[in-house]
Amino acid sequence: MRLKKLSIIPALFILMSCARTTILKDGYSKAPVNPKVFKNRVYFDKSILTQVDTTVIYELYNDNFYVGFEKQPDVLARFNYKDVNTIYGVYRFYGNGCFSLFHLDRKKPELTSQFFDPAYTGWRGVLYKKKNKILGDEFTQVGPNSWQLGKQIQEFIFNGDTLIVDFKNVHKYTYIKRHIEPKLLEHKADW
Repeated sequence: MRLKKLSIIPALFILMSCARTTILKDGYSKAPVNPKVFKNRVYFDKSILTQVDTTVIYELYNDNFYVGFEKQPDVLARFNYKDVNTIYGVYRFYGNGCFSLFHLDRKKPELTSQFFDPAYTGWRGVLYKKKNKILGDEFTQVGPNSWQLGKQIQEFIFNGDTLIVDFKNVHKYTYIKRHIEPKLLEHKADW
């Protein structure tokens, strides 16, 4: 019995060390401490970069937005003034296979470099190829109420200026390429 208890302790320690986080410079965003969270990075294939534009952001496009039971016209999230939620997501991809998901507020249209600094804010992830699909492991909010932090796997489908992010064939989100001032995107990703 004593041996059984002793073997549980290392298992718990390993699980807890994988979930450890650090708080980013914005004071509330969190990033994983253990690089093993992004272990699939070893499967990153440089050929992915032929489809991904690393000099832009990809911003959320509301193509399935309803007010009550009435479908609204398709529109970029930053222009969707019918949505009471003013926060929308943008993806930023880096040449080393890393990516960030940042959140912008349409009430603050002026963009600053800090909005795209992964040391300051945002969720982190890595791209890789598996069975000819581009997948990404993203450290983000997970669970039924998004209270827990963990790794989420998604498929990225790039088609010209459009990005489709598919979450386990349950939710699909559309993002559109947006060119912004290059100096805003000078930050590096090294997780």
